[in-house]
Amino acid sequence: MRNFFANLLFWIHSFIVIFWLGLFFVPLHWWPGKIVFHFHLSLFIIAQQCIWGFLLTPFTGQYRMVCFLTTITQLLKGQKISGPENYNHSFFKDILERKGIVVSHRTLVVLAWVVLAVVSIQYLSFRG
Repeated sequence: MRNFFANLLFWIHSFIVIFWLGLFFVPLHWWPGKIVFHFHLSLFIIAQQCIWGFLLTPFTGQYRMVCFLTTITQLLKGQKISGPENYNHSFFKDILERKGIVVSHRTLVVLAWVVLAVVSIQYLSFRG
């Protein structure tokens, strides 16, 4: 049963990431409010990773941005909250490694901040 829920969270995580990054490819004439929505969604995604990483610091002994869905998935897989499988793991890293592309956790954190920066520029420049 735990494996079922871990796989379910994997697919939920997949949908969220694909949707988040896929919004870059949605034309404004299809969804005029896309830029505002994408900005708020990006803020939420980055903020929850920063806050959750901060809350996990006493358990891990270091600060890392961590998605709470990753923590729940890793706990369902039997990993410890303080283990590197939690704080040094990322859904996107897992997907890329399955495709033979090895990336560091730091690279994905930088990518997340770049996405937020691009979305913020769009928000400040084109929202209305």
